Amino acid sequence: MPQVVLDMLNPGCVGRVLEELRGVLGGVTWRRLGGLLSGGVLCRLLWSQYGILLKRRLPYWSMGWPILGHTPGILSMTIEGWADKFMQGKPPAVLANYLFTNTVIVSYQLYSQHIHSMELDGKLGSEFPPSFSKLLGTSSVLTLPGGKGHQHHKRLRTKLLHSLAPKPCLEVLPEMSIEVRKMLDKLAEDTARNGFASFEASGSHLAAKVSTLQITAGLSKDLQARVEDLVDTVVSGLFSVPVNLGRFSAFGRALAARRELQGIVTQLLKRPILDKRNILADLAKVTEGGEAFTTEEILDTIITLLLAGKLTTSDALPNLFVNLSQQPDWAAKVAQESLEFTSIESDSAALRVVLESLRIVPPVGAYRRVDKEKAIDLGEHGQIPAGCQFAVFLKTELAAMGDGFDPGRWTSDVVKSHGWLAFGGHQPHSCIGRSLALLELQLFARILCREYDFKALDTERIVKASNPINKCYRDGLRVTVTRKARP
Repeated sequence: MPQVVLDMLNPGCVGRVLEELRGVLGGVTWRRLGGLLSGGVLCRLLWSQYGILLKRRLPYWSMGWPILGHTPGILSMTIEGWADKFMQGKPPAVLANYLFTNTVIVSYQLYSQHIHSMELDGKLGSEFPPSFSKLLGTSSVLTLPGGKGHQHHKRLRTKLLHSLAPKPCLEVLPEMSIEVRKMLDKLAEDTARNGFASFEASGSHLAAKVSTLQITAGLSKDLQARVEDLVDTVVSGLFSVPVNLGRFSAFGRALAARRELQGIVTQLLKRPILDKRNILADLAKVTEGGEAFTTEEILDTIITLLLAGKLTTSDALPNLFVNLSQQPDWAAKVAQESLEFTSIESDSAALRVVLESLRIVPPVGAYRRVDKEKAIDLGEHGQIPAGCQFAVFLKTELAAMGDGFDPGRWTSDVVKSHGWLAFGGHQPHSCIGRSLALLELQLFARILCREYDFKALDTERIVKASNPINKCYRDGLRVTVTRKARP
């Protein structure tokens, strides 16, 4: 053992060191100690933000304010609004600090050239806030690593795609039609009583209702309503601070709601016969779509489906209503289409209007990934350091398709190349509920245009603290809805 180590272990040496420490600390007041600790925390925060700048071959960077980064811009403009403005005139890869995290924002074209193959090969992981990951669960297809070699994700996704294929979705079309008319009739009643109705809350409720149809099919109305309430509680905790204070914190209430959902699912699985439209029965047994899910996998899957269904269409419905209100020619074309569907994704006026609405305001304009082991080479635009998150910015690619609202742009070739970008594009974690969402939005458009007169009164969009991703309509989108006279 080296002599210096032996000296340090000597009791006399240790005693001298302790005596010197007492002398130093003896002159430190609480105020000074607080200052030292605050300074240490400040240095750590600054290092977590600026330390990455020591890495080699970084992309163009803009770190924003010290500690805060570009978070103030997001609070004043939403994530999508800030990203739109921030990326204007900048290279296709930009290192930025926002929401207290260093992230490289990457254009979809640059992702396609340098990163997409890595994702397909299973080399990337998904990144979500801690509360999000905890509430979704460890077996969620959104949080599991996907791509080549990740068999757990592949097994779950393959079976889910079978259960959520167009045919099973079309089986709940009658119930979906009932829910759409209930919502529009309620708006018509509010219009008759108040002279206007507020659309956003009703649209969010419809999105939640439809997202539960294939899970609550055959259940009592009271149990269906309880499941919907629990889902709303879980959603409210997704982006909250991950502190469990029971019913005194959003995260604690969300965890409690998740546990209650788990109990409901467990009881449903014990039933000898479930409604044939209920996908729980399909997930719990071996089918041509794959092996049976475990109870934990089923719970995580259901919460993922309920969440994705609600978040995808709750923002899309108000935008679709506004676009149809402002485009009477296209609304007239949609009104001529049947309420019967033989195919969800076949060319139609309704599908084109839906895709154009999603292009202009996609439900999620970007998604995050990370390679924790290796840096990602971006060619002339530098490299993403190992362990640094990056966000694939889809909205720029969609916006580059053209200005204005033009559903006519969605030819079959354009649908093949860009039609599914709003659902995440062609990658292992793309939206598994695409068929259900497209069916819901098209059905809503056709019933609205065929059976109701409608108008959006105030289409100004504002920032609301309750939605940090996209702007919301002022006053919940005031509209008028009246039933057309029956022929």
